[in-house]
Amino acid sequence: MNRSLFFCFLLGAVFLSPTSLHADDTEIYFAQADVNNESNEQIANVLFLIDTSGSMCDPPFGSRDCSRNDTKMAQLKVAFSEVVDGLSDGVRIGVGKFNGGAENSGYGGYVFYPVSDMDDASRQEVKQLVSGLQGTSNTPTMEAYSEMARYMMGLPPSGYAIYGEAGEDEPRMSVNLQRVCKDQRWWGCNRYEIVSSDRYTSPMNLENQCESNHIIVMTDGDPTQDSDYSSARDLTGGYCNGSYSCQRRIASWLLDETRNSKGRSVRTWQVAFGVSNGSSQINNMRNVAVDGGTEDVRLADNASELAAEFNDILNLIAEDAQTISSPGVSVNQNNRLSHLDQIYYGMFKPEKTSVWPGNLKRYRLQGGRVVDSNGNAALDTETGYVRESAKSFWTDGEPDGPDVRKGGAVGELSNRKLIIGNADGSGSYTLDADRLEDMDAEDFGIPDNAVPAFNTKEEVYQALLTLWGDPMHGEPLLVNYKVDQDGADADDQVNYVFVATNGGMLHAIDTKDGTEKFVFMPDEMLKKAYDLVRSPPLKENNIRSLYGMDGSWVAYRTAKANGDADDVYIYGGMRRGGSNYYALDVSDINNPSLKWRIRGGWADESSTANADSGFSRLGQTWSTPTLTYVSVGDSIKPVLVFGGGYNPEGHDTAGSRPGQDSLGNAVYMVDAFSGDRLWSIGKDDATTQVADMKWAVPGAISVVDLNFDGLADYLYFADLGGQIFRVNLDNDAGSASEVVDGVVRLASLGGSGVPDHRRFYEAPAIGYSRTGRRETLYVAAGSGYRAHPLDTNTEEGFFVVADRNFKSTTQGTPVTLSDLPRVNGANPPTLDGSGDGWRVAFERDGEKVMSSPTIAEGSVMFTTYVPTTADEDPDPCVVRYGNAYAYRAGLITGEARSFTNDGSVPGGGDDGEGDNGGDDGGDGSDGGGDGDNGGGGGDDWGGEKLDTGGIPPSLDVIHTESGDIVVCAGLVCPGMIDPDYAMFRKQRWYPMDKNEANQYFPPSQEDDQ
Repeated sequence: MNRSLFFCFLLGAVFLSPTSLHADDTEIYFAQADVNNESNEQIANVLFLIDTSGSMCDPPFGSRDCSRNDTKMAQLKVAFSEVVDGLSDGVRIGVGKFNGGAENSGYGGYVFYPVSDMDDASRQEVKQLVSGLQGTSNTPTMEAYSEMARYMMGLPPSGYAIYGEAGEDEPRMSVNLQRVCKDQRWWGCNRYEIVSSDRYTSPMNLENQCESNHIIVMTDGDPTQDSDYSSARDLTGGYCNGSYSCQRRIASWLLDETRNSKGRSVRTWQVAFGVSNGSSQINNMRNVAVDGGTEDVRLADNASELAAEFNDILNLIAEDAQTISSPGVSVNQNNRLSHLDQIYYGMFKPEKTSVWPGNLKRYRLQGGRVVDSNGNAALDTETGYVRESAKSFWTDGEPDGPDVRKGGAVGELSNRKLIIGNADGSGSYTLDADRLEDMDAEDFGIPDNAVPAFNTKEEVYQALLTLWGDPMHGEPLLVNYKVDQDGADADDQVNYVFVATNGGMLHAIDTKDGTEKFVFMPDEMLKKAYDLVRSPPLKENNIRSLYGMDGSWVAYRTAKANGDADDVYIYGGMRRGGSNYYALDVSDINNPSLKWRIRGGWADESSTANADSGFSRLGQTWSTPTLTYVSVGDSIKPVLVFGGGYNPEGHDTAGSRPGQDSLGNAVYMVDAFSGDRLWSIGKDDATTQVADMKWAVPGAISVVDLNFDGLADYLYFADLGGQIFRVNLDNDAGSASEVVDGVVRLASLGGSGVPDHRRFYEAPAIGYSRTGRRETLYVAAGSGYRAHPLDTNTEEGFFVVADRNFKSTTQGTPVTLSDLPRVNGANPPTLDGSGDGWRVAFERDGEKVMSSPTIAEGSVMFTTYVPTTADEDPDPCVVRYGNAYAYRAGLITGEARSFTNDGSVPGGGDDGEGDNGGDDGGDGSDGGGDGDNGGGGGDDWGGEKLDTGGIPPSLDVIHTESGDIVVCAGLVCPGMIDPDYAMFRKQRWYPMDKNEANQYFPPSQEDDQ
């Protein structure tokens, strides 16, 4: 009997793996409405209708004196005052009341305080007016509600707002009335008349796409003296008969912007004060609330409960208002790093400017979940973000929760040490007050027309000392400087974590207490300091106009005999911030210096490209460098390998892709010590020219050391044309130019039309298998238009390509889409590993892969992002968060596997979508959809929905000290998987040498009979 042994290893243990990049881009964080349109403000117009019936003033029964402290009216006034004091920004309020009528018998209602901005004076004024309210007698709720609707819609006022109490000064006349002098004398006006305007002035601004409108009806009893149904019929143009019937008619008319007279929706909220739950009144008010778009009636029995209900409503309203035309994700915690049981998150808060506030926070992994410094769960599963009550490590005082400006490294910042890279690309200096004296405004990019707050070098310098920009794409990098006795207790080690931000800086943070050791700022970024600290507004279509040091970094570390760090160099690029790479010597954390710089060929609008020799095709430096070793002649060289980067001119415009890119279509290898180019491959201007390398390579390069001799044997990379390449290396080469033995185009999975414009932005993951003497390298990659994550036109997918001839440099026929069977179709094939691989064709609209996949324990795992489509939410002012999904499948077979070891498969859980084929329907038995093309994946391929607030982080496979393997995506850990090879451990901060590596490599086995 043949026995075959299949090995599939975690990249961190077998291959030198690049760091994953995580989800962008700004499209995800903003509504579709243009924030540069000044009319599009975060505004909610809220009109209170207050019940002033006699029962609000009892006891004694029927009293109209509402000054007593034991009445409902007194409690209302306390609650209203509390609510106004705590009112959120962006909420404007007005107030209406019942009208006592000419004979105080109940006569509709009127607005006595117009919907207004709530500055300090307005808050005081409206509180004082409400505190003076007295009772009427009856409860004409429907009639008064119809007048509130007229006001919101800017219609002519009815008699309710002209006669009776509406013309009195207590608390104030109706907003449509004014005193007009009808008999002017030389000494003044001899006679006034009260005149009503023809129409109300609606609080709505129709130029503002992004305001919301609300009426809050608060009442303590069933309607009485409320029989003028014509007031509702005339308003809505529909028949109703009865107070509640007409209230429901008004509520649905207000909500439906296609029917009401303003073409703008108004939601109706119902608050019952002192009414028994389950009564007919509660049921009737609930129906009005449902028809008004607010789901249910609110109940309160005293002042504190009433204030709580008002506050809850206003908080919901404010929440909606703040997601309008503004960033929709309060905190993003995808950019993470784990070390033993410590987990670090780079966080940021999107804003309506081009530099967002950021932070770095530390949590702990405990029992398969992320916990805070108190041992409590850090994740709020309802929002997908950090709990309000969570307190991160390093944070002093109260919990910092999801607030990016509180706690973490930002909370520990003081006496910043600002290291500036020299203009010649080597060496650096400390920018302090003494150095500042020898500099001028031009060194900081301060223009002649600078804004007053930053028009001097001193002001800009002071702002730089506290600037903490957003680490939108930069993943934290941890480096160990001093080890503990057994290497298992991170708290007993000396570790520093480095994270780059769009503030133009690289921050070095002490992991023990969160204090900052220094920040590094290249000379190129210092020249943009004025813009970085003032944070210019977004460009049209909510596009950021400025990026800083937006890339991820890697480390080279050598160890002393006791395991402590000796030499430590770190390397990183700028991503959208520019086309340079930098090397820093941080061996002495207190005296860092710039080691070298590489300049590429991309230039932004404010500068001219001046590429270093050999790097003219280097675009925006998106590719995280991969550190590896090659043999050249008689020496072993530590080298960095990185892709040619991103070409914004070719790929930022949705719906188009060039026939070839002018930048980025290259791969470079440089000496890690000097930055000198050893070789490059590309379509032209390269050591090795490859005609098929037409498109940019923004992702990192996956390096394979197959025989564990410490030297790179193969490189794999993918490009923006949907192609996958392999580079064979010759470690017997006599010179650097001979290191490349050959380049093979392994797969071509894109096409010329928009549906086939598949792009690979991330590094592929590589898995290894051996069956008998047959070896195969499996290349896993997912496509996704990362520059436009909301794109729904491209038919994206996930692909696993079997590379059996990886030792050959002969170019064969590239694998195409038709060569890869679809495993999530209606009749998925049974695969045995003999074919070219397999693929997943995504069926949810716009589903795409936004990060590198992970291979571990015979499985390939990846996450996807699914945008909310316009059909689901057509409002351009609502942020479309989207959803994130996690998938796990057998690397060879493509069969869906569970994250939870319970026998279930992704999509078969309780996420509300997987059981029926995901978003695409179907009966769940044939892959969903229409049953012919597989739909959304059905029971096997629905994916596991992640509570990450819609943002799709990559999966991180964490090997714990107990031998468990935990799979996490951001703060969410879908589950634990059984280890097949428990001898593997994950190393984060230094490369294993040959002997140590061999210790963890499973023994080979030959076929036996």
